[in-house]
Amino acid sequence: MKQQIFLFIGLTVLLSHLCIVASAQSDDVEWLDAEEYTLYWGDEVNHSGYLIKAADFSPAKPIDVETDYVMLTINSIYGDSWSAILSNNTIGLSNNSVLDDRLNITAIEIITGNDIPAPYTVLSVAISNSTESIPKTVKKIDATFEFDEQFSNEVYMGERAYYSLYMKHMQPEPVDSVSIRAELPDGLVFDPDSDGVWNYSFDSYGTKSLQYSVKALRPGTYEINGTLIDAELNGTSYSKEMNSSTLVVHGPDIVVNKTLSTDSINLNENVNISVDVVNEGDRAAYITLSDQLPLGGKILSGVMGGSLVLHPDKTFSVEYTVRMDKEGEIVIPSATVKFIDSYEYSGTSYSKKTLVQVNDPDVVIASSSGTEDIEDETIIEETVVSDNSSQDSVESEVDHGKLQFLYDILDKITEVLKNTKDKIL
Repeated sequence: MKQQIFLFIGLTVLLSHLCIVASAQSDDVEWLDAEEYTLYWGDEVNHSGYLIKAADFSPAKPIDVETDYVMLTINSIYGDSWSAILSNNTIGLSNNSVLDDRLNITAIEIITGNDIPAPYTVLSVAISNSTESIPKTVKKIDATFEFDEQFSNEVYMGERAYYSLYMKHMQPEPVDSVSIRAELPDGLVFDPDSDGVWNYSFDSYGTKSLQYSVKALRPGTYEINGTLIDAELNGTSYSKEMNSSTLVVHGPDIVVNKTLSTDSINLNENVNISVDVVNEGDRAAYITLSDQLPLGGKILSGVMGGSLVLHPDKTFSVEYTVRMDKEGEIVIPSATVKFIDSYEYSGTSYSKKTLVQVNDPDVVIASSSGTEDIEDETIIEETVVSDNSSQDSVESEVDHGKLQFLYDILDKITEVLKNTKDKIL
């Protein structure tokens, strides 16, 4: 037993010596106000994320002696751990220990003896007044992998922007599943086409690299979310999001708008048409605007095209008047703008197609007149029928002389047949 005690004391003296050296090298550290704690054997206290425990004391004597010492274990929420032995009057031991310029512990009292229920110590504890003294928590995925990424931050329209991710596995255990996901904002596409998801496995201390490229559909500034990394480590899923990035795409952005003064007119009436060409990009371009007449349209005034250098945020407009000589729902064709810039980037932009309703007023009037004529004819027919009935009544009163009885028999037969017909119907 004594041999084990002496061995432990020898080891702890060496540890304490290291703590003394650390303390001697920390004269420039500014410490916050200290707090005092009374720890009995086995007690633990949490001081600003540092868990300090009175793990053991020197063997008890019949009475308290000045050469008592206390053995401390310190664990931090940041994953650090230390041991320290403090004593007030033991050769080779100090009553103070400074841990990584972060934690300063001083033993004010150390009390042992057979005449007390349990040994205890009174400690003064202070932490450094420096944010650098508090380490950042290292995630499991960062402790397992090292990531290095590079990406383009500026390209011209038509060029590819490149991204690369270098991954290094820093542990001996293989990793079967690492998923990489890249999400692009609207206006950017993978080139060549991809779903933006890649899967890898790693051998011990293995390395992998990922490269892909994107193209812009139009110039502008794009904010790209950080690449997402998911790893399966010992049955637990871990994730990491890399840094976001900004991609600036230069070039002209030619937008064409075509508007009509009305969407419904009469045949042989006029419609005013306007075409506006706007450069929403950040580079000038030489543009050529051309337009075409709709079916049945005849230009009366104005111009339908033109060419010039269109600078960023500037607008080029033309107006003209067209007479519509064909009725129906007429399609207004798209206006076309071809452009090229000093970087020899070129393209074609179109306006949206629209419709105009051209009505024939004569067709509407003719239809109305026809209805009135039909109504008049109906009235006339009814009048004619009424007149014929009156005429029959008049004719039935005519005297036929000696042959009247034959006419009377004929009338009765006619009446019987008529009644029979009415009953059948």
